[in-house]
Amino acid sequence: MHNRVSPSPSRGPWRIFGVCLLLGIHGGLLGWSAAHQSPTIDEPVRLTSGVRRLREGRFDLDRGNPPLVGTLAALPVLLADSSVDWATAPSGFFPGDNFMAASGSRAFWLITLGRMACIPLSILAGFVCYRWACELYGAASGFLALTLWCFCPNAIAHGQLITADMGATALGLLAFYAYWKWLQRPSLARSVLAGMALGLAELAKFVWVFLYLLWPVLWILWRLLPPRRTAQRSWWAEAGHGLIIVALSLYVINLGYLLETPFRSFERFQVGKTAIEQAPVGPRIAGWAAAVQVPLPSDYVGGIDDIHQALRGQRSSYLFGQWQPGGRWYYYLCALVLKVPLGTLSLFALACGVSLAGSYARDWKTDSLMLLAMAGVLCFVICANAPNFFRYVLPVLPFGIVWASKVGQAFGRGHRVMIVLAALGGTWSVLSSLLVYPHSLSYFNELAGGPVHGHAYLVDSDIDWGQDLLYLKAWLAKHPEAKPLHLAYFGCVDPRLVGIEYSLPLPRDDPGVAGSFGPVPGWHAVSVNVLRGLPWNIPTGRGGNQWVAGSEYQEFLRLRPAGMAGYSIYIYHITPDEVSAVRRQLGLPPVPAPRHSSALSGSSAS
Repeated sequence: MHNRVSPSPSRGPWRIFGVCLLLGIHGGLLGWSAAHQSPTIDEPVRLTSGVRRLREGRFDLDRGNPPLVGTLAALPVLLADSSVDWATAPSGFFPGDNFMAASGSRAFWLITLGRMACIPLSILAGFVCYRWACELYGAASGFLALTLWCFCPNAIAHGQLITADMGATALGLLAFYAYWKWLQRPSLARSVLAGMALGLAELAKFVWVFLYLLWPVLWILWRLLPPRRTAQRSWWAEAGHGLIIVALSLYVINLGYLLETPFRSFERFQVGKTAIEQAPVGPRIAGWAAAVQVPLPSDYVGGIDDIHQALRGQRSSYLFGQWQPGGRWYYYLCALVLKVPLGTLSLFALACGVSLAGSYARDWKTDSLMLLAMAGVLCFVICANAPNFFRYVLPVLPFGIVWASKVGQAFGRGHRVMIVLAALGGTWSVLSSLLVYPHSLSYFNELAGGPVHGHAYLVDSDIDWGQDLLYLKAWLAKHPEAKPLHLAYFGCVDPRLVGIEYSLPLPRDDPGVAGSFGPVPGWHAVSVNVLRGLPWNIPTGRGGNQWVAGSEYQEFLRLRPAGMAGYSIYIYHITPDEVSAVRRQLGLPPVPAPRHSSALSGSSAS
């Protein structure tokens, strides 16, 4: 079993100060990012659905995400008296668009308010990392884990967004910590805490639904495998505690949906029909399964239905510069290698080495629990055939950080080589993250060549989620000569809301040049996702949108940018000579004269 290190009373206040300082710095980094980044793709609909729940008590909007995070973000926004048009609710992303249109430029302030309400979730995750590492490996490991989390670029990137990813990460970690405490010393109080934490995790995101299968297996292995507890309770007593955990978690889920119509038959949901039809059972057993009453809110199970339907659609994935139909099971492993700081990865590998060597005191049961938690999330997102986004495996990170903090035991043991390696790994992680801040969403480690080269490996929310529009506005303010501007922006906001006047880079509405692709002279700003061919409905600068898909803007990759807004919007100043050179490379004729001069002038109707 692991060795516990009891802090002396004289050192206690300094530890409290250190924890508060690191968590305060983390909160400050999150707050600054929240106030200076434009709304990302998913945030308006998350926030709008939360406002709807608080105003009308309805959960039929954005059912694919449980209500906890959106409702939390909506609390300060509701107090600010936001205006939302519900004309198209509950369909898709349109309510989010209506929210942005109805609120105008004030929407940026309301999004910031909602983000501030979500920041405590990331702070909670950092504190649980610290507590768990302290209990396992000592105070030095606790501070190492806390430092790695507080400066983790992925925690900074998603900890200030109104999305379910950080909520799932923080509350899933809390649930596992509470369950680990119960496994060590089962009691009624600890089973109640574990049940409540599990219910909150389920209200954050559906990813943790597999815990209802994993936790009973962990409990059985914990009881059967050595070393065993000296004073074990009976199997029946602990099984009773397990039923309390499950029952209380289900009650918390129903409470989160305001006790909305639970206990509907399994066959009334699409996921139930599919499971019954595909199960290799006889008609009698299938009939029994169909009649089972599901003790969950109808909109909760309906959200799983919505996800199931969405995953059945055609989609493509992007990895290492290539698009291909469907997802790739190894995507998440590649993304972890490219998006996690190399200092953290090196500490994780070092912790694996000392675990295999048995050189440090360890609790192998807890080590197995950590590894199973990480493997469980990875297997769930892979087997669910979910779209390939790194944020889907964000819940893996805190478990990996606690595991990596095992190396911090070297400080208490006086192992100089290990102390140097631990210090170098932690410092490398912190510096690598801060050098990219506040553009942490676009972070890529040195193995990928940093965020400048990140789009050669991953796109979408892994680098460009529409977050840098305000940085583009700031760049344009410093470069008044960049007019007229041609902009292809990947985002949920019309750039005119922040005062950017523009037209599309390609005058595709002009029949004189339609079909003659290639850049034209002038100032151009193009989002990375558009450069790499991610399909999107791009705002035109004239009050509408234009669907763009494929390689229509990839010729800009042949040009050297004149600047960048963050790491997700590339800015080009293209001369006629550069246009001619690129068009020759593409085998295109010279730029034809447009039929309408306004097509290339950059003017846009208000």
